[in-house]
Amino acid sequence: MPEPLALASPAASPSSLLAELATALEHDGVTGEWTPTALERSLARRLVIGSAGDLQLTPGLLRSALWEGSVALAHENGGRFGSLLALSFSVAESSEADRDDVLTRVRKVMERVHSMEWDTA
Repeated sequence: MPEPLALASPAASPSSLLAELATALEHDGVTGEWTPTALERSLARRLVIGSAGDLQLTPGLLRSALWEGSVALAHENGGRFGSLLALSFSVAESSEADRDDVLTRVRKVMERVHSMEWDTA
């Protein structure tokens, strides 16, 4: 089972935490420390397809993915992907200034998870 993610600054804003979590998860995917499960890939695909029109992860789309993953998502791979989705939902509903940038970053992670492209290019 993967090690839990240790965030540098738990008192940071949700957007900062989300950016840190997305970066750490992507790094672990590239290095092979984290491999998305079938459920995580399926949910990433759902998010990528659902946001294809405007490339935005909306609260409704994120809520749907979290609901679909339900209990299993909290346990697979230490719950890191589920944490990413849950924090993304919180940020998507917020009015933080850097909300769109960090959600775009998360969507890019979803694209990689969905397509399993973990090369370092």
